[in-house]
Order: sequence, then structure tokens, then C-alpha cells
Amino acid sequence: MDADPGARAAGRAARQREWAGELAWDFGELDPEEDGAHTGEAGGDGWVYTERMIYMPHTYFVNDHRQGFREDDELRELQSAEELWLAEQDARYKMRRELFPQLGDDVFIFANFNQLYKIDPTLFRLWLRILERVPTAIIWLLRFPAAGEEHLHRVATEWAGADVARRVVFTDVAPKHMHIKRGRIADAFLDTTECNAHTTAVDILWSGTPVLTWPRHEHKLCSRVAASVACATGQGRAMVVGSADEYVERAVEWATAARHEYTYDCPPSGRAPILAPDPHTGYVKHRICHGPAMDIRLQLFMARDCSRLFDTRRWTRNLERGYAEAWRRWVAGDDEPDDDCDDDSAPAPEPDPAAVRALGPPDRRKTRWSLRIERRIADALATPAGRQRAVYAPPGGSIWVLDEDDAMPSQAWVREMLAW
Repeated sequence: MDADPGARAAGRAARQREWAGELAWDFGELDPEEDGAHTGEAGGDGWVYTERMIYMPHTYFVNDHRQGFREDDELRELQSAEELWLAEQDARYKMRRELFPQLGDDVFIFANFNQLYKIDPTLFRLWLRILERVPTAIIWLLRFPAAGEEHLHRVATEWAGADVARRVVFTDVAPKHMHIKRGRIADAFLDTTECNAHTTAVDILWSGTPVLTWPRHEHKLCSRVAASVACATGQGRAMVVGSADEYVERAVEWATAARHEYTYDCPPSGRAPILAPDPHTGYVKHRICHGPAMDIRLQLFMARDCSRLFDTRRWTRNLERGYAEAWRRWVAGDDEPDDDCDDDSAPAPEPDPAAVRALGPPDRRKTRWSLRIERRIADALATPAGRQRAVYAPPGGSIWVLDEDDAMPSQAWVREMLAW
């Protein structure tokens, strides 16, 4: 039997009031640590989820690249860092000439290997602006799907003209191992901002290529994933930006500041050269690149085997610490939110008032949250027991897993994670 008409009308009215914002929801002002009152939940993490969070110390994103993709290990058998870096540049140059034989050596290759549905009109306009300002740049996309190539070329021509549209270049999707290996060809990866590269971002960082990303939405996970993995490499400040204008400017800076030179030497003894020697002179020609993007690449490539992003065993141990604390809470019966767990009676460090006034509401909220977490960490560090804990877990609140190298999460790490 149908529900009472009066009940149906009341339900419709309640839904209309909700959509009209009469239920005190102000999503832009929610703070995941302090605004539980907006949801009727006690404690700080009821703002969207009833569950408490487990915060990982570097990134939530787990991968197995260090174990699963070792095709270039023959390069890493070289004796010195200088030899390894030269060999990697030779391998990049060889693959670039094989895949794009028509490109001059002065062309800067931007790339994006995501499925084409992730390219929204706003982002595509940003890419076209970049190409307009850097006449020697292309953007390399995949036929993913193939039908998208004609559509994007047509739109690029309508919006930016035929010259720019010609520099939107497509290739076929490659098998996984080759996809990762040829990721090194790109000079920089331009991330999609509405829905980031996820596994693809990790693939590209493993190849050594810098990822330029903009975490466009404060409360939308899929637009913030690439910032998380970029920060885990230790190069987050160089690769993460905070606005559309900064995204364009950083990309233009990388491309216009790029330069290269050539060096010549005899083929190495004891192993086959990566680049074929000139048949007339017998010398090998090396293309040596410089610039901001290349500086980031050097750090990513040389440090990837000790990078927190690619340390799967460390990630697993850290996750197990979080699980152990969650289980301990359940067994002890102290997992319920504690009304006193967010007691802010102790004064928090005060930020510069002028700087706070210049911030928008979301940034002011992040500043408050960051300062409160910093104060709690400082309080815990003041006790011997706190300095030995494997997790930071205030009663009824979220669990902050500490890395095995840290006594407590550093304040610098908190600021880094909350900066975007």
C-alpha cells in the first residue's frame, strides 16, 4: 500500500529544505577535525564519515613498482652516479628519436597518459594556453579511446587555431611495461585536475618524469591523489601548484627554461653503447639537458630506490601499525568519540593575523587545523611515552601513523600535507 500522502509531502519538504541549505550544511566551511557538530556526531571526524581516519605518514597510495618494474636494472649496474645519469639521458634520447623521429631536439614534450574522459574543457583550455605561449612545445596524448583524437583536434583548432592544434600529438596505448619505460621520453607530465592520474602518476614518477599537478578541489579525493604521491617523493613543492594560473606559469617556466647541449666521447669499453657511434667519427653523441624540469628528474630518478613513495614494505608496516591501534581500541572499548578529545582549552600557537586575514575560508580552516595538530604533537613529545609511540591517536579521534624513522609526525610534515 502507498505511504500516507501527508508523509510523502513532508518527506519532499524535508528534502527541499536540505537542498536549500536549511540544515546547517556549509560544505565549504567544514573542518574534518572540529566541525562534527554540523553532522550531529560527537568528535571531530563525523563531518562526512562516521568512521575515524587512519592517516598514513607519506601517502595513502600503495604500489609495487620497486619490485615489479626493473627493466633498466642493467643501467644501475654502472659504477658511478655520473655514468648512471648519462646512461639514462642516452636511453631517453634514443627512445625519443625512435618514437618521434620528426621532432627537433629543441622541442619540449609535455604528456598526459590518462583516459581522455578526464580532460575537461577548463583543463584543455589551460593546455592550449601553454602551447600558445611555448611555440616549441607539444602535448603528447594517447588514443584512449581512439575516437577522442579527432574530437580534441577539432576543438583545439576552434579554440586556438591550426598551428596549436597540430602540436596536440597522439600515439597508441602501449603495453604496461612499455608504457612505464617510454614515460621517460616526456619532459614533463601535465596532470588532469578534475580527476588526477592515480596509478599513471606513479608510473610516470617511477620513470623519473616530473608531474605537474593542481589539487583543484579541497574535498574531492580524486583531484588530490597526484599531490599526495608527488609529496611522497620529496619533490612535492616543485610539482604541486595551487591555482590555474600557477599551473600554466609553472609549465611555461619548465619549457622555456629548458636547454640542451651535446657532448661527444668514445663508446664505453666492456659494454654495448646505448646510442650508436657515428659511422664516420666513431664517437657517441650525447644530448645533455638542463633546466628546472631536468633538475627534478635528476632527483626523482637517482633517489627512486630510497623514495618513500616506492617503499612498499615500509608502507605495509606503517599500515599494520594503524590496524593494530584500531584493533587495540576495539578490544579496550575506547573507540567511541570522546567529547573531550578536541578540548582546545590550551592555547594554540597563533598565526600571523595579517597573513590569516589574507586567506580565504578554506585556507584559514587548514591553518587552524594545522596549528591544533602541531600543538597536540608538541604535547605528546613532552612525555617519554609519547616519544616512543608508533601512532598518534587521541581518544575517539583519527589515527596518525608514525613512520618508523620518526618519533612523532613532524610539524613540517603536517604543514606539507595541509598546504593544498
